[in-house]
Amino acid sequence: MPESQPGEALADMEPPIQLSIIIVTYHSSSTIRVCLKSVFQELTSTEGEVIVVDNQSTDNTISILDELLAQNSKLKVKLNRTNRGFAVGNNQALEMARGQHILILNPDTILQNGILKNLLRELEKDEKTGAVAPQLQFPDGRLQKTCRRFPTHMDVIYNVFGLAALFPESRRFNGWKMGDFDHKSAQKVDQPAGAAMLVRGNLLRSLNGFDENFPMFFNDVDLCRRIRDKGYTIWYLQEYTIQHLGGTSVKQVKMKMTISSHISFFRYFEKHFTHMYQQPLNFIVGILLYLSLIPRLLVLLLFKGQRTASRETL
Repeated sequence: MPESQPGEALADMEPPIQLSIIIVTYHSSSTIRVCLKSVFQELTSTEGEVIVVDNQSTDNTISILDELLAQNSKLKVKLNRTNRGFAVGNNQALEMARGQHILILNPDTILQNGILKNLLRELEKDEKTGAVAPQLQFPDGRLQKTCRRFPTHMDVIYNVFGLAALFPESRRFNGWKMGDFDHKSAQKVDQPAGAAMLVRGNLLRSLNGFDENFPMFFNDVDLCRRIRDKGYTIWYLQEYTIQHLGGTSVKQVKMKMTISSHISFFRYFEKHFTHMYQQPLNFIVGILLYLSLIPRLLVLLLFKGQRTASRETL
């Protein structure tokens, strides 16, 4: 498959359609085939397209995409020569998208039960609804508690000092991760999981998509906060479900991802807490995040060292 070049598939050169599904892949060979087959099946009753941006996968992801590209005219693929991150990949797909609405989807998800029609209907019920998200489930049917409130300085303190883990269902100590919400009812939320979220296309474009200063983590939190700041609401809809395996590509580079998540967490506070009185709190949060990062990295290094030693003794 030849590499796609920037600007080669411009959305404004083709007529608009109802839905664009955008997916960013990286070493997704174990899930992308099943994911896309479920998407194509759901698209039989919906006017839409699928845009996949691959971030330099070196497994069989590209060959699978090549095969599926030849089988389905609704699929478009862009290949990056380097891993440009989740945020950039989604923005590249957004530039190519013709959809009036955009479904941001992870490559380790499986669509089912008319999910696209249902989410589109819910999104279009109220013009002030900016985004909707389904309930995510593991393949065995267990639900994933993925909704979040926007984090505060106190949330960092509660997490670093273990109070969130000690009181997991407390609104006060685990409010950020919504430990007090059972995810079994529809509710307006600050931020659902970015693994599957349907957003109004004109709104997402007006926000210029994802902030690329958050390449992997907290880009979905930042996006949802900007949607809310525009005066729109986001709905979590428990009656519609999607299977989600969860983090298959992230698990491959744990140390790098751990560092990136802490840096992005701090950037979130720097971006959204800008008043003068908040600056000292941002500084304290930065120190706490740095201190909490050290033991995590030591554990990962120790685990890596043990695995290396065990391989050498075989």
